[in-house]
Amino acid sequence: MNAMTKTVERSMFRVTLAATLLFCLGLLSAGTAVAQAPSCKADLAKFCPQAKPGSGQVAACLKKNMAQLSAPCKERVAQMKELLKEVHQACEEDIHFLCAGIQPGGGRIAACLKQNAAEVSAGCKAQIAAAKAAK
Repeated sequence: MNAMTKTVERSMFRVTLAATLLFCLGLLSAGTAVAQAPSCKADLAKFCPQAKPGSGQVAACLKKNMAQLSAPCKERVAQMKELLKEVHQACEEDIHFLCAGIQPGGGRIAACLKQNAAEVSAGCKAQIAAAKAAK
């Protein structure tokens, strides 16, 4: 396997991991948490009236319209991005080792983590709890 293939696989793993972690957190996308934030309600009504929370549509719409979002909404989006980055960092090894061989998608990684909850690292558990609390 050449270096380019490894880089692509690593990038795909990170994207899958991030999506899985969002699902595990009950957020499915940072957009869901942002959609619930008072600081973004007006922006969502203006720019994303058709976007459905929990489907990834809110996050995609916010990203598409980032330049036009209000300052408080931009701040909330940045907070959620940082929070999810922290969860990603805390849980990456858990998913890699506990769920190796599990095909991502359809909630399979989330189910794997749930099934292996006793073995999930304290750091990952704490970060997921913090993310749920901040949601």
